[in-house]
Amino acid sequence: MQAQQKYAVSEETTLAFKRHILQRSGAFASEPVVDLYRVNLLAQMLDRYDELRGKGMGEVTSQSRVLYEFDDIAARMREQGFAEMETPDEAPVDSRWPQMSEAEAMRYVQERDAYMHRQAMGTALCSACVTPLMIGAALTEFWFSDAFSMLGMVGMFAMIGTGVYAMATAVKPNKQTTVKKGKFSLGARTRARLERMHEEVERKARGRFGKGVAMLVTCVIPLFAGAALSELWLSDGWPVLGLAGMFVMIGAGVYELVMADGERKTMKHLLSEKES
Repeated sequence: MQAQQKYAVSEETTLAFKRHILQRSGAFASEPVVDLYRVNLLAQMLDRYDELRGKGMGEVTSQSRVLYEFDDIAARMREQGFAEMETPDEAPVDSRWPQMSEAEAMRYVQERDAYMHRQAMGTALCSACVTPLMIGAALTEFWFSDAFSMLGMVGMFAMIGTGVYAMATAVKPNKQTTVKKGKFSLGARTRARLERMHEEVERKARGRFGKGVAMLVTCVIPLFAGAALSELWLSDGWPVLGLAGMFVMIGAGVYELVMADGERKTMKHLLSEKES
């Protein structure tokens, strides 16, 4: 039961708490047990607000702090065993934009991932296009034949062509313009699923970003390794092979960075549709 309030709570603050609870729990059915849990949440938020006010915190700051602390209402309800509604987009959405179904949102994510993969692969191939040339030059040093250098030149242009082809033929998602401009709305269940996906995508993107940066920072390791081998075996082919390894690491790092940025933007666009 809600404790007696020592500080007056404005109607505006109470409404803000109620709206917050309804927004965060919109994916759950309106059943007696669920509604009772929502009422208890409101009591907890009011008690917490009263506690913060008692510590000398201002009204606006206290309200913001409570909203922040109770931002994980959906996760709390799942932990309590409350099931989300099975049919998609149950909660009515007041928006001037057409509603995107869960299936459409998942399809957009898949299409966007495929598009970003081709863009990242094309960029990486062009970034590392001199790798075959360096390998050919190294083989020329080992076996004293210019044929390897010519074959390396062929490989370089093949990588450039493949990279350009990958970027030129990458198909943009059907709803990319609609999503980027925010001309859509989301149902409660769809938004809840995307928010859960967003957490996973963010973790994955951070890993990709870290890997990409690490590769670019340490890309000179093969070059120094080649120089060391050159000193041991007295051949200029080893440093050139090291240079080839350096460009391979640059290409791989560029791929990871482009994919990390693309994955983050996909979820950012889906979860930031404009309200009417």
